[in-house]
Amino acid sequence: MNFRYLLLSLSIATAVIAADDDSLPIQLEPLDVNATRPAPLTVPTVDAAREELALTPGGIETIDADRYLRGRASTVDDAFALSPGVIALSRFGSDEARLSIRGSGLQRTFHGRGIRVLQDTVPINLADGGFDMQSLEPLSTDYINVWRGGNALAYGASTLGGAIDYISRNGRSAPALSAHLEAGSWDYLRANLSGGGVRGDLDGYASFTQQSQSGFRDHARQDNQRLFSNAGWRISADAETRLYLTAVRTDSELPGNLTKAQLNTDPAQASGGNVALDQHRDYDLLRLASKTTIATGNTVWDFTAAWTYKDLDHPIFQVIDQLSNDLLLGTVFTHTGDVAGHANRLHAGLLFQRSLTQSANFVNNGGQRGALLATADQTATNLELFAEDQFGLGHGLTLVLGAGAAHNRRESDQTLGGNPDYDLKYHRFMPKAGLRWDGNDVQVFANVSGSYEPPSFSETLTLGTARLAQTATTFEIGTRGFRGPVHWDVTLYQAALRHELLTLDHDNNPATAAATINANDTTHRGIEFATEIDLLGGDWMQAATPTDRLVLRTAWTYGCFRFDGDPLYGNNTLAGLPLQLINGELTWQNAAGWYAGPTWQWSPSKTYIDFRNTYAADSYAIAGFRVGHRRKTGLSWFAEMRNLTDKSYVTTTGVIEDAKSTDQAQFLSGDARSFYLGISYAY
Repeated sequence: MNFRYLLLSLSIATAVIAADDDSLPIQLEPLDVNATRPAPLTVPTVDAAREELALTPGGIETIDADRYLRGRASTVDDAFALSPGVIALSRFGSDEARLSIRGSGLQRTFHGRGIRVLQDTVPINLADGGFDMQSLEPLSTDYINVWRGGNALAYGASTLGGAIDYISRNGRSAPALSAHLEAGSWDYLRANLSGGGVRGDLDGYASFTQQSQSGFRDHARQDNQRLFSNAGWRISADAETRLYLTAVRTDSELPGNLTKAQLNTDPAQASGGNVALDQHRDYDLLRLASKTTIATGNTVWDFTAAWTYKDLDHPIFQVIDQLSNDLLLGTVFTHTGDVAGHANRLHAGLLFQRSLTQSANFVNNGGQRGALLATADQTATNLELFAEDQFGLGHGLTLVLGAGAAHNRRESDQTLGGNPDYDLKYHRFMPKAGLRWDGNDVQVFANVSGSYEPPSFSETLTLGTARLAQTATTFEIGTRGFRGPVHWDVTLYQAALRHELLTLDHDNNPATAAATINANDTTHRGIEFATEIDLLGGDWMQAATPTDRLVLRTAWTYGCFRFDGDPLYGNNTLAGLPLQLINGELTWQNAAGWYAGPTWQWSPSKTYIDFRNTYAADSYAIAGFRVGHRRKTGLSWFAEMRNLTDKSYVTTTGVIEDAKSTDQAQFLSGDARSFYLGISYAY
């Protein structure tokens, strides 16, 4: 399949959808942002989504795209910089990053695990649990929903990290035509053309993005094309269906890890081995999905379906070739009403997912395929059932009871090579209980929940040792709300884990290599804190927006992740994630859309690279500045400077079992001083 030609043709379709030309057989009306159009049934507005998530007695957030569109909008690091509890650290200024919530998938700086990532409520994870950050496009996104930890259980996500849902723009919410261009250091260029409109009961939206950069580091070139589109049909006042088409072509060079000495000498250099093997991560992806929403009285039904085709070409130590076809079917209903005179809300659903992957490994001859080494047919199957009931007790109190049940299967049929076949089955029941108190612009909550994650194919193939599912029980308490010029969101949690998937010494034998295995007991505890303070005293809840605000925004993520009395590792800190990460900005903004101010990121503690806790990355602090003017329609622009002091620092690290107190090639350098300019026009 030639994805470049496909994406080119689909990008032309993007312009057609946005066009206003009487010669077209179907003309879409330009969207008047001031008109009172009914919102889509299949896509809640950002305000409705925020109200929906606020019913959750735990850590949640809705991120309006306007927050990150005030500067460079490229990576998950950009999107989640001000999100408490979400660690998003780019590997080398790229889409691929360490993405973790509450210590989920803490070993991964690539091909994520431990979080359910969705696009328009439909998972982009393949059935074995892995997901690709390169498949996400912030410029086509209206808002992002985040459920941290077990708070996503009511939405079918049972993993420790919870869920993230990118909600696309649609023909009823997007401008008729929008163009966006960003350019900056190291040949960074990101161009987006999008458009949407409404004609009667039909609406449509399409977005095409071309992004490329040579990167701060050597051998870090990227070249990506992404198309996101959807079309909705309002069948009646109570029924709507929406179809989604996603096409992605992504090519990424991998510069690899450095020793600390190499980083201090030349942080822009690439690992010699990565260059010699021309290491890449390239894939084509095509995804078709649908969502149908039907309202019947006090009950709303959602029916989803998706098919995902992915063709991966991944030269690393070997050339990994994988061709995947993934099928997903789901149904969810929500019923609101009274039970014995008390408000009640029941939310439940069923999800089926099955993925078939043809996997092959070749000798890597300088990035080219050599002799065939192994082939396998891998099948992952999931059947998940979830339910949550919210019962109003009165006096602002709501009792929340829920549960999830899952059956998962992982099968590998090795058709060539020495790895043994296997057929693994997993079952789990995960209860949840919570309590929420709603006051006047204040909310207090507490909950206890279970989580569960079977190993992906990446874990089950390593020495055949990681064969148990990772489980946890998490307790959390918190509060969020507004008081005059102060907006806050604070959550404290503690999770007791069993069988965490970690790269450990499985037999305490120095002659045996470490592998990803199921660890003994571990604990994850932390604080997720965000605040937004108008230093000029403006009330966030007042009807009229003040002419000027001076806003201090801070997101502090504290995570203490440790072994719990392990016979070999004692109470050592789990490697890979910083103990603390603080992001913030001080922004002057006014009602006309102007804004300016500094930004910063501070990791005040060292970060271990090994589970023996013998070697670590240093703490760091970097600062930036941005200025711009943002409007709903018309011309918008920004200028942004990052790492103003040109500091050399480690943004994230690899994870190994034992560094033996010596410098290891496990460090990924952050970008040097950089500059970005952006301009957009919306009609």
